[in-house]
Amino acid sequence: MNHVLKVNNISKKAKGFQILNKVSFELGSGEIVGLIGPNGAGKTSIMKILVGLTKNYTGEVDLSGVKDIGCMIETPSFYPYNTGYQNLMYFAGLNGVGKKKVEELMELLGLIDAANKNVKAYSLGMRQRLGIAQALLKDPDVLVLDEPTNGLDPEGIYEVREYIRKIANEKNITVLISSHLLGELEKMCDRAIIIKKGEVIQFMDFHDDKKGKQIIYVIESLDTKTVQKILQENGYYVVSQNEKEVRINIDANEKNDVAKLLASHNVVMTGLYETCGTLEDTFLELMKN
Repeated sequence: MNHVLKVNNISKKAKGFQILNKVSFELGSGEIVGLIGPNGAGKTSIMKILVGLTKNYTGEVDLSGVKDIGCMIETPSFYPYNTGYQNLMYFAGLNGVGKKKVEELMELLGLIDAANKNVKAYSLGMRQRLGIAQALLKDPDVLVLDEPTNGLDPEGIYEVREYIRKIANEKNITVLISSHLLGELEKMCDRAIIIKKGEVIQFMDFHDDKKGKQIIYVIESLDTKTVQKILQENGYYVVSQNEKEVRINIDANEKNDVAKLLASHNVVMTGLYETCGTLEDTFLELMKN
């Protein structure tokens, strides 16, 4: 993969507190990468360094492969009593971009019908899309989005997700995106960078992970404590247990062995099925340690 941006050993301190500690990663051309971590993990600090809003750090950001970076960090601000079109034209003027570009972006982000409405009347999802359009005015090859679906309803989240995918595919733009909605990131992203307390603790490639992923086997029973005990005594890794079900992490070819083992102990199972481990499962497991 052709890498457009490289971050090498970025560290940042403030008032004696280590905000970032030797963070390194690369972003490939046209890929969507999720930046994931709990509040205070350093996500916004990384993004501010990438777009030049923070200068006080050590390490290196290699932007030699980047022509321009667009960003939307925190909620975008517009003139509420001007239309979406007028707002974009104003920012286009500041960026030395013409009317044709504004119209193209309004089309790309599904804002043509709302072009002549005052921004005050826009839904939050429409404002977020207008913010993304603003970030794209200078034809960046990297787009940095901090919580672009924050506060949106399910329809708005779906819209923004689909437009981000469209931008990456049609314009070959590399997108770095943070969000608390892990299920959304899993649907949208090619990879994820998981950070905790200012350090990268895991990279996830969703394409590779889906190929060789272990399955989560869900066993429903009236006596899940007994099920858990039998499985653990036989060396199986129990992911979770509650009064309704036990979840274990196994290879796909071990399903029959588990079923036979439980049957040999006369366990009554009310349900038995497989599901894939999600990004959320992985994230929660990593945050425990």
